[in-house]
Amino acid sequence: MTRARSSIVHKVHRSQLSLNRRLRRWLAKELKGLRGVIGLSATRCRAEHYRKHFGSFSHASLLLFHGLSGGASLRQSFAAFAACEGLVSLSGLMATNASGQDELGVSFSQFAASNTSRPAEFLGGIIPYLVKRVRHREGRMNGHIPANLRMLDTTFLAISLKLAPWVKVRGHVAGVQLQVEYVPALDLPEHVVLTDSHANDYNRLDEAIMKQPARLVALRGQTLVVDLGYYSHRRFECLSNAGVHWLSRLNKQATVHVHQKLPLPQTLPLLDTGRITILKHQVITLGSPNNRAGAVLQNVRRVTARVEPHPKAAKQGDKPVVYDLVTDRWDLDTIEVVQAYVWRWQIEIFFRWLKSHVHLTRWLGYSANAVALTVYLAIVIHLLCALVTRELGFRQRTPALLRRMAWILAQLTSDDIPQEMEARQLTFPGWMAKQLVPT
Repeated sequence: MTRARSSIVHKVHRSQLSLNRRLRRWLAKELKGLRGVIGLSATRCRAEHYRKHFGSFSHASLLLFHGLSGGASLRQSFAAFAACEGLVSLSGLMATNASGQDELGVSFSQFAASNTSRPAEFLGGIIPYLVKRVRHREGRMNGHIPANLRMLDTTFLAISLKLAPWVKVRGHVAGVQLQVEYVPALDLPEHVVLTDSHANDYNRLDEAIMKQPARLVALRGQTLVVDLGYYSHRRFECLSNAGVHWLSRLNKQATVHVHQKLPLPQTLPLLDTGRITILKHQVITLGSPNNRAGAVLQNVRRVTARVEPHPKAAKQGDKPVVYDLVTDRWDLDTIEVVQAYVWRWQIEIFFRWLKSHVHLTRWLGYSANAVALTVYLAIVIHLLCALVTRELGFRQRTPALLRRMAWILAQLTSDDIPQEMEARQLTFPGWMAKQLVPT
């Protein structure tokens, strides 16, 4: 029995060593590729202008270490970074003082000030490169979700009004709004818009999609799932004209004309959707011709269904929810229409991941530039985690994997990272992020 137990422990230990070795090699290779991409991005936004001793890649190295390590404060991460031989050597921050001892060639005050003074786009510019790599990488994190579903939603990020007097107040809380276009099948945030809290969801939708012809072309044939905050007949009409499908809850104040009642499904399709009961299935016309700001939508599909909570949620007191949905998709079964909207919860899980595990709300500073830089850093950390998840063959990202990445990153030595760095072109122009500017 003792020999058997020791054999099992030995096998687990060897597998862990193999995992650490693969992760170490992957991180070293990734840092090698990112150096060239960051250099190109910094050149585009003139992030190196009048900066000789603290370059963009050095800055990005510190930020990546801070984002992955999840340090309680920026100062704590800065102090821990000095002990990381490989990262310090790679970043070019190794310096020798008057006593002949090695030390960081940048002070904490310089690092903190750069988060405000250096354009946040230098880090945001590498996101298109990472997004493209995640999209073309084999493996899907949520294989049961169709790849043509896009979720669009907004989350509120609170910021202290005393520390950031430029932010606007929503209700009794000051902060900014982060809108994300998310692909749940790939666990991929494809698009981000950062605005003040007074901007409504209509304007964010216009900024992200309606005013971007390239985005409309890229979304052709996809299905955009939105909540009531984005409900707009005129915008739904624009999406349909561009070949983009849409799915939303029906606004209770909308004008509805029922043309035909369709038969309800007698049997469920081969999906794990036993919690869904179809109540109505209709062909309707949405909108009133008397509303000049809106539009009249013909041949719209309306599906009303009751969705039971998961057994675990039901034990905690959750009640069934009735969804009244409208869409222009007629190729799906009624159950599939409801399930597509239920999957919208995936973007809420993504927001929780960013806030709880990627530490999105641990601000790098309280200027508009530092807030944007914090958002970019969180997206970059998530994309790196998505890439390594696929690289290692895992089914999904986990907080444990994120912590392991931070530990391996700190253990890198100068021998792990080749000195010759290759530059890579940014070939994914679809990324758009509106930086928040104080007024």
